Amino acid sequence: MKKKPLVLGLMAVALFYFAGAYYLYRKLLFPNLAPRDVLTYIWVVITGFLLFLAFTLYYLFTFRQQLREEKDRQRKSCTKLQQANEGALKALIHALDYRDHDTWDHSTRVAAYATVLAEHMGLPQSELNKIALAGYLHDIGKIGVPDRILLKPTKLLPEEWETIKRHPELGYDIIQQLEFLNTAAEIILLHHERYDGSGYPLGLKGHKIPLLARIFAVADALDAMTSERPYRAARPMTEAFAEIRRLSGVQFCPQCVKALEELGVEKLSEIQQSVKKQGMVKLRLEDLVPCSDYL
Repeated sequence: MKKKPLVLGLMAVALFYFAGAYYLYRKLLFPNLAPRDVLTYIWVVITGFLLFLAFTLYYLFTFRQQLREEKDRQRKSCTKLQQANEGALKALIHALDYRDHDTWDHSTRVAAYATVLAEHMGLPQSELNKIALAGYLHDIGKIGVPDRILLKPTKLLPEEWETIKRHPELGYDIIQQLEFLNTAAEIILLHHERYDGSGYPLGLKGHKIPLLARIFAVADALDAMTSERPYRAARPMTEAFAEIRRLSGVQFCPQCVKALEELGVEKLSEIQQSVKKQGMVKLRLEDLVPCSDYL
C-alpha cells in the first residue's frame, strides 16, 4: 500500500473532521458554550480524532497483513496449478512423440516458423504464445488415427485420407477438455482451411478464417513440403517457397505469404537448421502456460 495516498487521505479526513467539529461548536450544538468549557470541547474533539486515527491505522495494518497472506496463498496455489498444467501439456506432447516421432519433429518446426512469422507481422506476445502452443499440439488429433493409416509408408487411399482429415476435429475435442489450452483450440481446428474455401473441416473462406489460423497454414505447409516422407523426398526450401507464392490467394492468405516473402528463404532455412539442432527454444513450455493467467 503506497504511503503518499494514505497520508493525503488522512489529511483530508482530518480537515473535514475538524471543520465539522468547529461548525457544530459555533452553529449547532454549543453556540453559547462558556469560554472555560472550550478547552474541554477541544480535547474531546482531538481525543475522538486520535481514537478514529488509531482504529483506522490498525484496520489498515491488519487488512494489509491479510492481503499479503492471501496473495501468498494464491501464489502457492497458482504455482501448483501451473505445474499441473505443464505436466498435462508435456504428457500430451510426449504421447504424440511416442506415437509418431516424425509428427513431433514436424510440430516443433511448425511452431518455430509460425511464431517467427506472427512476430514479423507485429502480433503481440499473447498471440505468439497461442500460435506456438498450437504448433506443438496441432496434430494431437492424429492420436485418434489408426496406425495402419498414420504410419502407412505409401500414399493414402481416398477413404484413408478422409480418416486423416478428421484429425483437426479430434485435436480440437482433446484440447477443449483442458481449459488452459483453449486459446490454441481454434487454430488446431482450422489449420487446414484454405483461403479459397476448399479446405476442411468447415470450408471457411478468406478472412473468415482467423488470422492465426491463416498464418499457421503457411507455416504448416512450408514444413510439410520441406520434410522427408516415406513416399516422397523433401523439397528444397526455395522450391517450397515458390510453391507457397504460387498458391497465394488460393490456398494461402496473400497477407501471410507477403510476410513470408519478407522473411526470405535464408531466414527460414536458418530457423529450420536451428530447430533441428536444438529444438524449439524461443518459447519454453512454461512460457505458454504462465501463472499470471490464473491470478
